[in-house]
Amino acid sequence: MVPPCEAQPAHPGADWILRLEEANSRPQEEVGAIFADRPVLVLPHGGPRLAVLDAGDGWLRAIGRYRPYTGAAMIDVDAARMTTHVVLPANDELGGRWADWLARTFFASRMLASGWQMLHASAVVINRRALLFVAGSRGGKSTLAYRARSELGAVFLADDLVLIGPGRTVVGWPTRIAIPEELITGVPAMESERRRIIFSPSDLRSGTDCSGPAPLGAVVIIKPGGREAPSAAHTDEREALGLATDIPGQRLHTSDLLGLMGRPQVTCPGLQFDGFGDAPVIELRIGDMAALPTAGVWAALSGLLSYLEES
Repeated sequence: MVPPCEAQPAHPGADWILRLEEANSRPQEEVGAIFADRPVLVLPHGGPRLAVLDAGDGWLRAIGRYRPYTGAAMIDVDAARMTTHVVLPANDELGGRWADWLARTFFASRMLASGWQMLHASAVVINRRALLFVAGSRGGKSTLAYRARSELGAVFLADDLVLIGPGRTVVGWPTRIAIPEELITGVPAMESERRRIIFSPSDLRSGTDCSGPAPLGAVVIIKPGGREAPSAAHTDEREALGLATDIPGQRLHTSDLLGLMGRPQVTCPGLQFDGFGDAPVIELRIGDMAALPTAGVWAALSGLLSYLEES
C-alpha cells in the first residue's frame, strides 16, 4: 500500500512468507527454449509471464520473466511451510520487481476474496474523506487527481486503482502515475503533442504526501461533451459503477492463478459490494477535454460537494 494501512512486526504466525535472493539468471537461449516448450501464463498489457517447470502435492516450481526482455526468476512454492522462495535475476532492475508484484498479488487476492471491491478510479483525500474520479481510459482521472492536490491541497490516494471495503473505506492501490506534461511544466500542449510524465510507486513514496485509508466522501464521473464551460449535476450511481468495475485485465493482475502466494485465488467482481451508499455521485461534463488541465472544474463542483470548502 502507499502508505501501508497498518505496519506490524513480523511474527512466526505470518499467513505467508516471501524469501528473496539474487543470482545470475539462466542464459537467454535456455530460458527462451523453456518458454517455447510448454504452456505459458501471460498477464495482460505486457505483464509478467510464467511457465511451470514442475509441480506436486503442495509444491510448485516455476520460471518467470517480468517482461519479455528481462532476466528469468526462479519461483519455488512450498504450501506446507507457507513459503515462496524467489531467486531474482542479479543486476536486473525490472526483473527484480517480482517481489513487489508477488506481495501485491498476495494482499489484493485476499482483500478481494474477503469482500473488498477493486475500482478503476483516481482518488484524493480532502478533509479526511476520499474523493474518487471515475472515467474511461485517458478520460481525465489522473489530471483531476493531480490538480486537486496542487490546487486544493488534497492528499494523493491513488491514480488508477482503489479498493473499497467494509464501511466504504477507500484504500489506494500502488500503481504508476501518468501526469499530463503541461500540468508539471506549465506549457500548454498541442492536441497532437500531448505527453505524460510517468511516476512509479517508489517515486510517489519518496516525493509525494500520500494518504492512508479514508472513508468515501464522494464520486465524480468525468464525461466529455455538453457546454463549453464545465458543468456538474447529481446523477445515479449505476453508470459510475459500470465504468469503475469494468477492469478484467486488472483482476487478472491481482489473481493468483498458479498459487504462487498460497492456494490459487481468482478474483471476481465484488458480489458483496452494494454501491456508494450515501456518498454523492456527481456527473462532471467537460465541453473540451483538451482544456481539462485548466478548466474551471472546482467552481462547477463546489455547490454540490460542500466538503471541498470545509476547514
